[in-house]
Amino acid sequence: MERPESKIKKMEIVMIKKQGCMPCTQFKPTIEKYALENGIEFRTVQTEDMPESIRPPFYPYFYLRSGNDVIDEWGGTNERKMESIIKRNLENEK
Repeated sequence: MERPESKIKKMEIVMIKKQGCMPCTQFKPTIEKYALENGIEFRTVQTEDMPESIRPPFYPYFYLRSGNDVIDEWGGTNERKMESIIKRNLENEK
């Protein structure tokens, strides 16, 4: 029998960053800490490793995923915007 907690989708923040992007470097510790404090997995992807056709319009760019689904996305280094998006989605996952 499958345990109920195995059906819970784990949230993940994926940060798309560009080589030499100073805002990416400066903001990474902030979002990494916020993810850790809220039990959200965090990883980064270099835009240079992505096909050009799916690269975001600016950096840093973030995808919030639940399981295999992208449930939200945003760009830039506005901490209030980041917190608002993540809090809203954490509440929706409950």
